[in-house]
Amino acid sequence: MTSAKVLLVDDEPAFLRLAGAWLEAQGYAVVRASGAAEALTVFAAERPDLVVLDLVMPPERTAQAGLALVPEFAAVPVIVLTAHADHEHALAAVAAGAWDFLAKPIEPELLQFSVERALQKASLEREVERLRRETASYGMVGASPAMQRLRELIARIGPTEAPVMVLGPTGTGKELVARALHAASVRARKPFVAVHCGAIPADLFESELFGHLKGAFTGAHQDRPGLIAAAQGGTLFLDEVGETPPAMQVKLLRFLQEGEYMAVGGRSPQKADVRIVSATHRDLDGMVASGAMREDFFYRLKGVVLRTPALAERREDIAQLAAHFLVRAAGGAKKRMSTDALAWLSRQDWPGNVRELKSVVACAAALASDGARISPDDFAFARSGATATPDRAPAGKLAEAVADLERRMISAALAETGDNQSAAARRLGLSRVGLIKMMRRLEIG
Repeated sequence: MTSAKVLLVDDEPAFLRLAGAWLEAQGYAVVRASGAAEALTVFAAERPDLVVLDLVMPPERTAQAGLALVPEFAAVPVIVLTAHADHEHALAAVAAGAWDFLAKPIEPELLQFSVERALQKASLEREVERLRRETASYGMVGASPAMQRLRELIARIGPTEAPVMVLGPTGTGKELVARALHAASVRARKPFVAVHCGAIPADLFESELFGHLKGAFTGAHQDRPGLIAAAQGGTLFLDEVGETPPAMQVKLLRFLQEGEYMAVGGRSPQKADVRIVSATHRDLDGMVASGAMREDFFYRLKGVVLRTPALAERREDIAQLAAHFLVRAAGGAKKRMSTDALAWLSRQDWPGNVRELKSVVACAAALASDGARISPDDFAFARSGATATPDRAPAGKLAEAVADLERRMISAALAETGDNQSAAARRLGLSRVGLIKMMRRLEIG
């Protein structure tokens, strides 16, 4: 990693000069500091990728002076050096957050090995963090302001322990939001358990959530833990929580308040540490007003409220979503959508929201032959059957619709790649020159 910047901190001018020259000969950019105060100033100004730090710092000239600096450089790997190598200093340096500990006089090869390993570690950690953030999106495709705002809120709320209620129309990806919240939390390595409250028969609800003991009822031939136990340490997602039977609202309320529940047939309360995320498309305020939902149950669940936008509120994402779903549905086959097909998709109303769009694209992909471009007729057939015909744009307006769609797709690709034209071109299936020509024709940026 020869493009990295190294901050070298030592009060010996000769060491600064020689070690700095040797690191520069290896291709590193080196900045130097001869004392603690100067090191902090240089670190803030230069933002190095790694710090090589002598433990013995003036004016005290003790190892403690250098050890006190290690936490100040916690954002990057720190390699500590000392002429007084002993086990106590080594342990103290590692405990303070140092990556490695080397004794003077330093062998150049050993220093090079330690620097390379430390920079590789930092690079891997950054990649893991990037992948963690991407995983937290869980397929939440779209560059519209509504989706950007939703992702920002997930990033802020995910690491907290606050209960979250996700509200939005059917088919808008409420479970994706719940999974993204889980992935962004400290519970990400623990289970995520989804419970569809409307799919469990009322007489089985208690047993499904709380579990039961052997002999608790006819057919209970053995102990069986419930879904709450399965979610221990992680996230319990109560989907369509508005469908929870009234009798279960009372029992769930105790669990929400105390973190305790009783298995069916049990006599001793059990503890569970789970974070609750709930979701519904129903008007819960209206349900509370009508008595269909307990007010105390509602407010225990409510916590932070997130809203998933209807597809009609984020039409600029339709083309990107369709392309995303086509790649997944095609399964490696070469299937593409024509420009007028994308324009047709963008003009439609989608009462079923993202779920309906995904279904239509998957159906059209299944019907289209390999190598063929999917047309508006294909999508119309996939959506409504053989008698359907696509609603064509008025004469003379198709070019405008296509140009508008091209602008949105290009803008979205540029936004997702940080204005990297080469990466955006690859994402759009264009050459960089072709993208630049399109941008000029469409007067983009």
